Amino acid sequence: MDVLRELQRLALILALPGVALLVLLPIYIQEMGGGSELIGMAASAGPLSFAALRLIGGLATDVFGRKSTFLFGIAIYSLGLLLMAVAPNADVVALGGSLCGAGAMLTMTSAIVIVADILGSPEAYGRLTSYMALGGTVGAVIPIILINFMGIDGFRVSFFIYFLASAYALFEASKLPETKPRETKVEFEFSWGWALATGIGSLVAFSSGAVTPFFPIFLRDFYGLGTLGVMLAYAPSALAAVAAPRLAGLLAPLIALAFFNSFGSLGSLMVLSGQLLLASAGFALITAAVGASSVAQDALVASSCRRACGFMVGLYSSITQVSMGLASLWAGTVYSSSPHAVFTASALSFALASGAATAAVLKGALVGTARTGRNADARRSD
Repeated sequence: MDVLRELQRLALILALPGVALLVLLPIYIQEMGGGSELIGMAASAGPLSFAALRLIGGLATDVFGRKSTFLFGIAIYSLGLLLMAVAPNADVVALGGSLCGAGAMLTMTSAIVIVADILGSPEAYGRLTSYMALGGTVGAVIPIILINFMGIDGFRVSFFIYFLASAYALFEASKLPETKPRETKVEFEFSWGWALATGIGSLVAFSSGAVTPFFPIFLRDFYGLGTLGVMLAYAPSALAAVAAPRLAGLLAPLIALAFFNSFGSLGSLMVLSGQLLLASAGFALITAAVGASSVAQDALVASSCRRACGFMVGLYSSITQVSMGLASLWAGTVYSSSPHAVFTASALSFALASGAATAAVLKGALVGTARTGRNADARRSD
């Protein structure tokens, strides 16, 4: 099989709940009686509690193999979806959301390392991220239909359908070959590419962690939108999530980081414009910045690691997820009293990320990146 092509197919299936988790989880918690603090905790618990486990997961790909870690992540992800489908109260919904976040991060860590083994290029990461975004866009149709006709039961049925799709993906993923190179070791491999990806990634993760859980609540509170209206307001973001990673994959990583994060800063301010169309377009720019930055950061890390790619990817991912989790936790404590502060802080963090990348580009550092993986022979396996 073509491992990269199969990985893209699995990404599409596993990402079917993506938009629903992004948009509906905060609303689902609200519908079940939870407040903004619980929403912030649900958004932060995954990144914070799983940061250490994601580092361990990166180590596990070097010690036990990429495939086993990938399968374990999908299993946790599936369990979270099942819990949300049968949840009796908001606390269990939040727990399920946290497990989904944990499983998704572990799965993505493994996928990043697998791509690095085979073809560690921006184009490869761009395609993978675009398939994930496409899956989330397609999967959003399910709750739009079900919630419109079934109310809160539509949430439950939607997440059960996602659970079945994830269980199928787990079965299909078991057929993947192992891609870990023989010379793999667990050691710290410092490089400026890794340092830049981690530093800039932490700033982008802060912006994402602050605004992502609360944008749907912002739409409901300030524009009076129902669940269907909120979903429709995400339409530009869905397009941006598919297109931006592919475009970022065609650019040098640092140029992509400088370019897209400037738009993320602008988008954060547009959300506060008081105009629904501008707010929707603004969040699309935020989505584009986060997706494109992820592609560029992954490519920088993949091109920098040699024998300890799993560990270095895990360490980078762990640090950025801590930043995301802290941002969500902070936003949960301030949103009720000052929602504008959340989006203003996001704009500032994006601006700092863009400035750091621009400075690196002007100094001529790391404009290019490696185009071949360290275990390219594993790309095709019969």
